[in-house]
Amino acid sequence: MKISVREVLSLMIGLGGVALLASGIYHLLDVGTCGTGGPHVIARECPQGSGIWGVLLPIGLFLWFIGLFVSKQGLVKPGAGQIVWSALFAGGGFALLYLVLTQPDLGPGAELAAYIMAAVFLPLGVGIWIPSLLKLRRKPPGGPEAQTTEATVAGDRTAWMQQLHRLLGDEALTRAEFDRLARDPAGSGGRVALIQQLADLRASGLLSAEEFTAKKHTVLLGDSGRAAG
Repeated sequence: MKISVREVLSLMIGLGGVALLASGIYHLLDVGTCGTGGPHVIARECPQGSGIWGVLLPIGLFLWFIGLFVSKQGLVKPGAGQIVWSALFAGGGFALLYLVLTQPDLGPGAELAAYIMAAVFLPLGVGIWIPSLLKLRRKPPGGPEAQTTEATVAGDRTAWMQQLHRLLGDEALTRAEFDRLARDPAGSGGRVALIQQLADLRASGLLSAEEFTAKKHTVLLGDSGRAAG
């Protein structure tokens, strides 16, 4: 399957936005609840530089939207758009659960926030693929390629039988020879073609009736090389 430039750009921009979002959320959860400035007493001051991580959230979200927009398939069909969508929601949900389970010393309020976000993110990330999986399950066993092959085989057999009937009508084959060849379509294709060539040579006067009959019998016996000579 050929991947278009738009799909590549969608992945690069969208996944880049997801990376920025993930970095921002991770550091904000690590900080937990805090405050800064104002006339009131602050129970917990935010660490220096915390504002930078907050800025990453809108930037990453913007790039993520751009990635979805660039994708040719969008969210309708499987492609870069659905991958970018799942990277944010499904990937983010699993990452949040992993963070909570492996780092029990998260900042105040961060653990509850991580559980809530994971409960929202995971269904959104996985649900986008459900329609595609249902369509795949309902797809008939023979796809377009298989149907095309079957149609080609059926068409070849029809043309081959028509050629056999022409040879019978031109008295190039006896009824017994016709029945013999018709019983073995797979093994008789080359012989029918050679007999047709011999019949054409007979019709043009290059072969006599006796020569045609002798060479035809050779073909029917399987020695096509000798018949052609």
